[in-house]
Amino acid sequence: MLPFTAVMPMDVAQQGYVQARVEERMKIGSDINAAETELNPLLRYDLIWRGGQNHFVAIYNPRFIHTTSWDRTLPDPNLINPETLNLADPNATPLSALHNGGVGYEVVRPRWRLSLYQFLAYGPISTTALLVQASWNGVALPPDPNPIIPAIIGARFRLLFVQTQLFVPIRLSARTALIPGATYNAFGGADRSSRGVIALTQGPGASLSLDHAATRSDRFVTTVGAGRVSTTFQDDREGVVIVRTEATQTWRHYYSNKLSSEVMGGAAIGGDQINGFTMFTLGHAALLWDSWGQPRIPPGAAPYAVFGGRGHRLQLGAVAKVQPWIDLFSGDLEQRAVLSLAANYSIDRVTFRGALAHARVFATPRSVAEYQIVLGDASVQYRITPTFSADLGLRAGYQDFNNAVRFNELTQLTVYGGLSWVPLPARF
Repeated sequence: MLPFTAVMPMDVAQQGYVQARVEERMKIGSDINAAETELNPLLRYDLIWRGGQNHFVAIYNPRFIHTTSWDRTLPDPNLINPETLNLADPNATPLSALHNGGVGYEVVRPRWRLSLYQFLAYGPISTTALLVQASWNGVALPPDPNPIIPAIIGARFRLLFVQTQLFVPIRLSARTALIPGATYNAFGGADRSSRGVIALTQGPGASLSLDHAATRSDRFVTTVGAGRVSTTFQDDREGVVIVRTEATQTWRHYYSNKLSSEVMGGAAIGGDQINGFTMFTLGHAALLWDSWGQPRIPPGAAPYAVFGGRGHRLQLGAVAKVQPWIDLFSGDLEQRAVLSLAANYSIDRVTFRGALAHARVFATPRSVAEYQIVLGDASVQYRITPTFSADLGLRAGYQDFNNAVRFNELTQLTVYGGLSWVPLPARF
């Protein structure tokens, strides 16, 4: 939600960073139509000391959204109880102000590194503006498709997002690092009525990874982890507590400076004391291509991207994965398969982006919920100046879910355009 990447040279003591984006979205859906105007400013402050080995960062990235909705279509009352629907006027409160920010602290020493981050988001937001699919950055694996929150469940609600991350990579040798980590996540409705729109899921997690570079072209990461998730529904109705443990083995291979693959396999055991526990499959296979080259980051080191390549840039990514997923609509732990394809192509000042993703729940006998989504996105960006750009895109989605209490099938078409201002950081 809040990407923290090193964008500043490490020879400065303090730095301020300001960014602004304005986006207009027109959504045509089978459940509701909406027009959204979003202002998305970003304020960032960096403090670096001890020769760049200590780094503190604070960021504030709110979302101010004005939404106008029309042509809301309600389901057949003979099929769905109207008491389970949100019948409030979606235009009664058209302005949303979701406050979004975080702080981070990094310490780098010869044998270890500490990475501590705290993220927080709170405020009202409409269902049509929630979980806007982000563009692929060209570095990580292509993202999973975000769920579409139907308008019949809730037109507007108050969102709470909390995420704490603590990782301490320890360098055992030049090729091997041990990475213990702990996390806490909370996401969903912030109050009783909002949890009728989307349940609040929260809980801690811990992991331990062994990162080993066997050769210059082969990287192996062994990870074990465990987590606990509790779910709170409307009117403070508590769901069962889900406990999950997992173990995975990842192999990253570099065929050349531009092409790499990543294969991961493993298993997870998850469930609760009422419904019992189930073994889930974990795995993915991915291919990544970057004509500017891909960085080979030492084990335990902070991630970084490639800068300053020459000529046109082509980035391709494809990943097929299977993994357990906390269903946002039912609160169940389910097996889900995902296929994601993405491409970025930059020619001088113009960048073309495209993505296609499909996800569906399958082979989860302890859950009656059914879910699938298909999402496609295509856009073009033009850099007017080195710090000012404009973009235009089209996003189309289809979603179908049924959890025996609520069921909904919808399509959504979104036309969006935006202006972004990203000046150079100010040093002081």
